[in-house]
Amino acid sequence: MKKLNNAWLLLIAPISICLFGCVYSTPSKKELRIYSYPHKTQFEIGEAFSSEGLVVVDNKTSEQLKDYSTSISDGYVFKQADKSDAFKITISKESYKDISFTVRVIAKISPELTKLTAPIISINNNVVSWNSVSHASGYLYSITGEKNKSGSLTSTSLDVSTLSLADGDYSISVIAKGDNIYYSDSDSSNVVNFSISSSPIDPPSNIDMSIYYINDTHGSFIRDADNYEAGISYISKYIKTHRDKYSLTLSGGDMFQGGYESNETRGQIMIEAMNEIGFDAMSLGNHEFDWGEKAIETFATSLDCDIISCNTFYSSDNLTRPSWLSPYTIVQKSGVKIGIIGAIQEGIETSITGSISDKFYFPSANSYIKEYSTYLRKDKGCDVIIASFHDKGFEGSSGEPSKFSDLTQTDPSTNLKYVDAMFFAHDHISKKGTYNGVPYLEAGSNGKYIGIMNLSLSYQNNRYLVSSGTPNVIYAYSNTSEADPNIEAITQKEEYSDMIAHADDSIYTFSKYYSRESFTYVVCQAMYWYVNSHKSEFDNVTIYFASHNTGGIRSTVDAGEMTRRKLIKVFPFDNLLSIQECNSTNISNMEESSYYRTYKEGNPVYVNGLTHAVSISYITEYKYAKYYQQSYKNYDITARAALVAYLLSGVNPNL
Repeated sequence: MKKLNNAWLLLIAPISICLFGCVYSTPSKKELRIYSYPHKTQFEIGEAFSSEGLVVVDNKTSEQLKDYSTSISDGYVFKQADKSDAFKITISKESYKDISFTVRVIAKISPELTKLTAPIISINNNVVSWNSVSHASGYLYSITGEKNKSGSLTSTSLDVSTLSLADGDYSISVIAKGDNIYYSDSDSSNVVNFSISSSPIDPPSNIDMSIYYINDTHGSFIRDADNYEAGISYISKYIKTHRDKYSLTLSGGDMFQGGYESNETRGQIMIEAMNEIGFDAMSLGNHEFDWGEKAIETFATSLDCDIISCNTFYSSDNLTRPSWLSPYTIVQKSGVKIGIIGAIQEGIETSITGSISDKFYFPSANSYIKEYSTYLRKDKGCDVIIASFHDKGFEGSSGEPSKFSDLTQTDPSTNLKYVDAMFFAHDHISKKGTYNGVPYLEAGSNGKYIGIMNLSLSYQNNRYLVSSGTPNVIYAYSNTSEADPNIEAITQKEEYSDMIAHADDSIYTFSKYYSRESFTYVVCQAMYWYVNSHKSEFDNVTIYFASHNTGGIRSTVDAGEMTRRKLIKVFPFDNLLSIQECNSTNISNMEESSYYRTYKEGNPVYVNGLTHAVSISYITEYKYAKYYQQSYKNYDITARAALVAYLLSGVNPNL
């Protein structure tokens, strides 16, 4: 009987557990959602954590929650052991599932003049307070400055040997170099510059500020009369000639990819030119990703200005920003403090090769810009807020940037508009206007235009306010007539001169003109021929179809010589050849798509319902590639190399 009872217990135990679990199981927990992240997501070792700006809501109701806790509290001081690119902070609340976000903890950054807190300043061996050397009126000396890795400095007559600065653990030395003054701390090679005036400074009542702007330059380094491209040297001379101590110089992104000199040097020659010009900020564009993330890290390290984008994150958690990227930058111009917030078009991953873009997340920028605007005005004391978008603003050549309407409204925290000016990019259109009182512009592409935004500032209640703004876009080619000798000298450097000397070597002579669309068809022919003529390089596959997007061809082709420089202008991208497996529906979709140009010789041969086609890695990795293929494989040869081989082979004498 005991054995029977044991057996019975074994049978009823699962039922009892089930009944117990069904009746007494813990209710499923609700979910939290982070509505906005802290204003500050990067901290130095020794710096205290602040959750200011963090907003947590109920994921279902979107109700803002207050009584939650974080795994570290405000005031927590980061230690050496916390150093990490992804220091995890967990948010907890009773009855809710935990969620987390990450911040970056880095080694202490050497101080900049504008960031020193209560430093000791000695002038002629007399110690004075920090406030007595501010830019306010009525004081004996004025010190202003900002980090400037290479820029020009204001001359001074003060004997700098009698001036010294100190800040906590940092001993700062002052160095005279000609008419310029530098200071740097002993632990860093960073150089910070400042100017010193021996007479009282009264803030002027009104200031006219000019902002010079270029976007989508796409490596257009040289002056090109055929395409009315001014060339970066001529643009540099124009900007240097016209700007003054209140001027800014900005880039809207897509600076490097698309021109011979820049492509051949992976952007390095353009970076040197940008540093010579003295840009204050550069917005991140989609084509900065063309050579991979490591290339952008190189850009960021080499540029003397910040690359900015407030809405670019890693897709692993949708909140960690790359270390090479800043959401904003602050620039000071003779007592005026300007906050520049960068942003990129929401969902721009479709304009980036999939294997790269899959790593990133590009949400709508508006909420981030509003938060940073409030922060920069209230906490950082910025007088002017500029939004610089790698975003077209609106469709077509006319209209209004209505999707950014809320940025043109008044911030209740500051009683000022969220932004004082907007700069656009990405669609290569020249545009200018005023929307809800906020001026905006875009300066075309390829160095054909220069944008000039004029802002009028008035001094009120111990700060400057933007009273009005006038946008203008000028033709760069017709308004520039002189090259910058310093940039011309860059082209003569040993590492560049030989490469540039061969830029105009002829590759092929075309007998007729090709539009962008018709030349895309030639590229399809070249890809088709190359794969079938070099099968051993492609796993001995025979292809029956070729396709390429018209957007990958960037310019028309004239009858006559095709030089190395012209080839890059027409066909700049390093997309790899990619073999697709397709069914008949995939082939039909490609043939019917206005996005593609296609080529085939006869009807495709299907085996088990599949045939082979060739396209490029940008297309096969595209978000919607599932409509055009069943599978794909990339090969280590570019479509441009296949085109050159096709042209040189002479197999098509009718080109």
